[in-house]
Amino acid sequence: MQKNIATFFDKTREIASLTGDKLSSAFNKETHRFTITGLSRSGKSMLFTSLITMLKSRSEEGYACLPLLRYLPPSQVLDMHIEPIDGYKPFPHIQNIEDLENGQWPKATEEAFGFKLVVRLKETASLKRHVLPHSDVVFEFIDYPGEWVTDIPMLSKTYAHWSDSAWAQLSSGPQQYFANQWKAFVNQFDFEQEPTEQRIQLLVNAYRDYLVDAKANGISLLQPGSFLLESSDFDWQAFGFTPLPSSITSDVSHPWFNIFDKHFAKFQNGWLTPLKQSIFKETDKQIILVDLFEGLNHSRQHLYQLKETLSHLADTFVYGQSTWFSRNVLKKEQIGKVAFVATKSDLIPVSQRGNLLSLLMQITEGARARFDGKPIQFEHFLVSSMQVTDDGSNEDAIRYKDTDGRYVESTFEPIPSTLKEMEEGSHFPVPDVSVPSDYKARILAGKGVDRLLQFLLGKGEQE
Repeated sequence: MQKNIATFFDKTREIASLTGDKLSSAFNKETHRFTITGLSRSGKSMLFTSLITMLKSRSEEGYACLPLLRYLPPSQVLDMHIEPIDGYKPFPHIQNIEDLENGQWPKATEEAFGFKLVVRLKETASLKRHVLPHSDVVFEFIDYPGEWVTDIPMLSKTYAHWSDSAWAQLSSGPQQYFANQWKAFVNQFDFEQEPTEQRIQLLVNAYRDYLVDAKANGISLLQPGSFLLESSDFDWQAFGFTPLPSSITSDVSHPWFNIFDKHFAKFQNGWLTPLKQSIFKETDKQIILVDLFEGLNHSRQHLYQLKETLSHLADTFVYGQSTWFSRNVLKKEQIGKVAFVATKSDLIPVSQRGNLLSLLMQITEGARARFDGKPIQFEHFLVSSMQVTDDGSNEDAIRYKDTDGRYVESTFEPIPSTLKEMEEGSHFPVPDVSVPSDYKARILAGKGVDRLLQFLLGKGEQE
């Protein structure tokens, strides 16, 4: 307590010593810290790229995009620019635009990026205008691989606990259809031999092959997801581990248990703990991206697993309302607003989007249960970062350019509004859409981003 009080008076003296521009910065700067949480392929990179493009085009070029965003009136915007965030690589916005220009979708996120989007607004209040002629609204965005966030729950487990739960997961649900080769490899592996570096590498590579195959087939709950990224700072080739049969994990004296237990501890202490402290700590608003089409394209079991995965992800973050004291003096943030976002909503006709929203609300039930008893505002949104489809010849059809460059029309059967409605073994193919040549115009025509920003920046009102 004494330390907190001392910190408070230090902050008070610091503010009292400010003059001129520093005083303006202290009292006329409003900062919003966003974390965009999404699993692999959920559309994080494209959403970031679209956000920057929309806001810059709206303020600098006068485009009438984001019509429902009342929080940043274009007539009041004096300037907008991007600044770096210490400790993070800059988000590759220009590279992503170049990729789109070349007909390629932005690359998936494989490392952490951070940037500030600073919007300077003209002060309109007559009295305040003479003292402080402008105010800055600062957006701080953090982007990180979805594979990292699925690993954070491993911090609360021992190696033996994680190993047993991993075996249970890959023996049930949709994982079981892709784990046969891995399980056959383990069954013939001789664990009586000493765990030499070469034998460890054989086992780790075989397990990673399973992770890669499962990811390619739409599995969302894969651990360690960090092993899937070549850019990961954790050296999984030198300190890798895999789940082991329970006959080994139950014997704490077994050489294979001992070596993997040590590697697991190194993964927790040397990688996950610093990761959680640096990236998953300081944020007050969260956007959780959900790609429902990945599950719809595979099976109902995939969607159930997505629901389970989102429930686990909610345990990673600290939820609640930050006060001025906790945010500015104690330097502690809590997430007070959460937006659940179903991305790529333009891949189905408008007539089906009500069902998609209903399905999103059921998929997030477990995650929202973590908010019970906490003062958290949350809302569900359908968003298209780029409007890649056009209306079809009837209300159940859309038109788009496929990967062969043909302008085609697809008609859809109704998608399920609940998991129960989706029959076992059924799936709903998703259009394979190419990057449109008029990509910028279609970014500016993206739907739902304005309502999403208005909710996060304003008081949560919806239109």
